[in-house]
Amino acid sequence: MLWLDDLEDFLGAGGLTTIMLAGLLTAPPGRRVVLATMRTHEFRRFDAREESRLTGSDRDAWRAQRDVLQQAEVVRLARHWSAEERRRAAEHRQDPRITAALRAGERFGIAEVLAAGPELLAAWQNAWAPGANPRGAAVVAAAVDCCRAGLRRPVSQEWLRELHTPYLAARGGGDLQPEPFHQAMNWACAAAYATSGLLIGNYTRGYTAFDYLLNAPDLAPVPDHLWRALVRRVTSAEAYDVGLLAHQEGRPRQAAEALVRARLAGVPGADFLLAITVGDAGRPRRAAADLAGITRRREDQLGPRHPDTLAARHQLAFFTGEAGNPHAAASRFAALASDAAVVLGTDHPDTLAARHQQAYFTGESGAPAEAARQLRLLLADRLRVHGPEHPQVLATRRSLIWYSAAEPAQAELQLSELLTDAERCLGRDDPHTLAVRSSLAALTARAGRTAEAVASWELLAADRTRVMGHDHPHTIYARLEWARALAAESRTDEARTLLTQTLSEAETLLEHGHRHLRLARELLAALTPAEPGPA
Repeated sequence: MLWLDDLEDFLGAGGLTTIMLAGLLTAPPGRRVVLATMRTHEFRRFDAREESRLTGSDRDAWRAQRDVLQQAEVVRLARHWSAEERRRAAEHRQDPRITAALRAGERFGIAEVLAAGPELLAAWQNAWAPGANPRGAAVVAAAVDCCRAGLRRPVSQEWLRELHTPYLAARGGGDLQPEPFHQAMNWACAAAYATSGLLIGNYTRGYTAFDYLLNAPDLAPVPDHLWRALVRRVTSAEAYDVGLLAHQEGRPRQAAEALVRARLAGVPGADFLLAITVGDAGRPRRAAADLAGITRRREDQLGPRHPDTLAARHQLAFFTGEAGNPHAAASRFAALASDAAVVLGTDHPDTLAARHQQAYFTGESGAPAEAARQLRLLLADRLRVHGPEHPQVLATRRSLIWYSAAEPAQAELQLSELLTDAERCLGRDDPHTLAVRSSLAALTARAGRTAEAVASWELLAADRTRVMGHDHPHTIYARLEWARALAAESRTDEARTLLTQTLSEAETLLEHGHRHLRLARELLAALTPAEPGPA
């Protein structure tokens, strides 16, 4: 019997594959059993809905890991006891742990209570108080975010000594009266109720955050300083895993830093994923050039209709359009959709994705009516294949509303209904949800409700900064539209300040000629000149 605790730690680059699993289970003699555990949050990353968020090598890597999971017979363990389980447990009240679990069972799960999860989470949150254990809390925060950033192995004490300091500084540094580092480690490792500590491990093997903390509510996004520090320290294979997760989380700049290391070490697929992240980070022309080379190599080695070649053609077409040539992009996607339908099937996610992008770039080419026609057909197919709550169904609805010739009031109503659906199905911080809010804010501005538009764009800029980072192109765009709304509200000085600051930052992030840079300069030029100061 092979036991794989926290199965996600055994997946990814260099990890368990279906071929390895088959060889293990079929090799004579005797019967073999593989058991594994996996947190629900990790298991949900391989839900069919997640596939729709991925493209190219992201999707390939995701599918390789999902294929392993599909070999398993899944046993779901409910967080809470059933009525019958509570009745049986009541017969053993002499055990104080069972008594505590029965008492807290309506709020927390049995496993959480037996592992002292709620107590440990409260201890971590309370430790930030001045004079308590703020350095220990910072050490735990660093260990938690190492796991959330894709590191699948324990972290050494030396790493934690360095990685925790920005967390402590952000909370107040010396004003918190932090304890010495050795006391912080002892506190973080101390077991609660004889079960587990906030950190699990020892000096020799390294330390891992107690996994209950990874699902704590209201965790902030992994900060940039942690991404950068990890990239400097991890192995090349780990750099690919970190880069893949960063890209899936919508952090292309952090992903690119990790993937450069992976590519230089020759990790398979790193060059493809790196090209995508470079484009997503605001350099679409560079991405298109790199992807053109990758596509040619795959066409020569695998043929033009091989699934890997189709994935490269998709990304090449997309960044061709993002670089300012929507006509060429629409043409490429039309050919790709046709080939994908033959090779993969008409209902395959990649085929449907190519059709969506064909429609989008058709609209961006100046043919909104034709784009809307294509999107209506696509929406019908996606509803049939996926159902109404699938992320790509919601994305198709948004595109269709945008390119349809509906009255502005009707379009706003439709987008408001879509926003409600997106928040319910995907969550407030999902990229699809934020995109719907962007479209709704744009229609608000077009309707002349300038004060409402200012508030909408300001809030969206703040949320995108929090979720995606200040340097993401979507964040930059939201700030530019916020400035446009300020100018329409006759708040010229505020608009100028925001535009100047945003342009200065964007010039260091986006490639020359990027459409966001052009928009920023156009908006600045349109502002009335500043009043001269006193002589």
